[in-house]
Amino acid sequence: MDDGVRNMVDVRDVADALMLAYKSPEAAGRYICSAHARKVSEMVSVVRSLHPNLNYPNEFVQLVGDEKVFSSEKLQRLGWKFRMLEETMKDSVESYMSAGILS
Repeated sequence: MDDGVRNMVDVRDVADALMLAYKSPEAAGRYICSAHARKVSEMVSVVRSLHPNLNYPNEFVQLVGDEKVFSSEKLQRLGWKFRMLEETMKDSVESYMSAGILS
């Protein structure tokens, strides 16, 4: 599996960011909403620690290239806070399981 860096954000944090931008008089322009930039192998490791019985890739291929990491510093200056990666991953997997997408 490709072990590239992925930029992630919890959809609940996106909703919070939108409300913050709408309600903040000082908000102007565009905002990047990205909470975490992690390699795929790191994300798999987090999920594996929570759900060790799921099927996981065993090998990762390191890509060489231009991996983009985005900053939400401008949004954070408005007061935006985001959830920890572990909470987002845990809640996502549990949501997929309850929807029958993952077993």
